[in-house]
Amino acid sequence: MHIVKFYQGDGVMRLKLDTLEDLWTVQRIVLPDDLVKSRSLRKFKANDTDVGELKEVIITLRVEKTELDKNALRLRIMGKIVEGRPEQYIRLNSYHTLNIAPSDTLDIIKASWPDYLVNVVKNAVGDTKKPRLGIIVVDDEKALPAYLLGYGVEFRNEIYSNLSKRMTQKDFQEQQRKFYEAITSAIKSMDVDTVIVAGPGFTKDDVRTYIESKQEKIDKRVIYQQASNTERSGVYEIIRSPEVESLLKSEHIRGEFAIMEEFLKGLSSGISKYGIENVAAAIDDYAASTLIVNDSMLGNLDVQKILAKAESMHIKIDIFNSVDEAGEQLASFKGIAAIA
Repeated sequence: MHIVKFYQGDGVMRLKLDTLEDLWTVQRIVLPDDLVKSRSLRKFKANDTDVGELKEVIITLRVEKTELDKNALRLRIMGKIVEGRPEQYIRLNSYHTLNIAPSDTLDIIKASWPDYLVNVVKNAVGDTKKPRLGIIVVDDEKALPAYLLGYGVEFRNEIYSNLSKRMTQKDFQEQQRKFYEAITSAIKSMDVDTVIVAGPGFTKDDVRTYIESKQEKIDKRVIYQQASNTERSGVYEIIRSPEVESLLKSEHIRGEFAIMEEFLKGLSSGISKYGIENVAAAIDDYAASTLIVNDSMLGNLDVQKILAKAESMHIKIDIFNSVDEAGEQLASFKGIAAIA
C-alpha cells in the first residue's frame, strides 16, 4: 500500500493498493457516511429496450457498508452515488458497488481524519516493508502451514501424512518420505524470509534431518521450535513464545497479545475497565492511559465519540483485528477496554 496523497485539511486520502492485506486495511478505515471515489464499471442503457453496455466511470459513493471477499480478492464498497463522470452514464442517488482490487487506486474522503485511523494506514504501509513470517506446525499425522501477515494470521490447507501402523515397514518409510517432501515443498513455496517449523514430539526434528540429508536448497531461514499441538492454537502458541520474540517484536499481533495480558492483570485488581459506558467513565475520571478497541467497533457512533475524546486527551489508542485471537478475546469484553 502507498499513500499517493493526503490532504488532512480537506479530509482526502488517496491510496494505491497492492495486496489482499491492503483491502482489509481499507475495510477497517472506511466507515458509513464516508465518501469513496474510484474508477468503476456501470451499465448504461440508452432506452428501456436497450440491453445495456458497460461503461468505465469515475464514481463517488456515500458509503453504507463494505464486504471483503478474500477468495475473489475484492473489497465491495456499497452506497449511493453522490458524484460521477461522465455525467451521461451516472444517475445520482442510485445505488452502486465499487469492486476494489489489488492494484486499484481510490480516494477516501472523511469529514476529519482522526490520528488513530491515520496510524492504521501508516502501519499498513510500514508492514509492506517488513519480512513476513511463515509457520508450519507438524506431528506424525499432519502439518498445518500458516502465514503471519500484516493483518493477522492466515491458515493454509493441512498436509496429512496418511501413515498407518498396518503398513509394511517399506510402505511406511516411503509414505513418511512423501510426507516430509510435502512439508519441504511447503517451506520452499512460502514467500517469506523466515519459516518456523514447530510441533510436539520428534517429527519436526525428523523433518530437519530429512532436509539436511537431502541437502535441500532453501533460500530462507528455517527455525525449529517446540509446540504443544498442530492445531491453530499451536500456531498462536508459537507467535507468543519468547523463543521467537526477537522475530515478532515488530509485529502488531504480538503487541495485541501483550496489551491483552496487561488489560487482564488490571482487570483482576479493578483498574482495567471494559464496555462503552465503563470506558467512557474511565476517560472522564482520568483513569485511562491506553484504549484498546476492535476494528469491528469503529463504525459505532458512541465508540467514535470515546475515541475522539481519548485522542484529544492524548490517550494511546490501539486497534485490534477482531478476527484474530486477541480480538476475539477482546470481543468477550464488549470490544472496547481501558487500561489505567
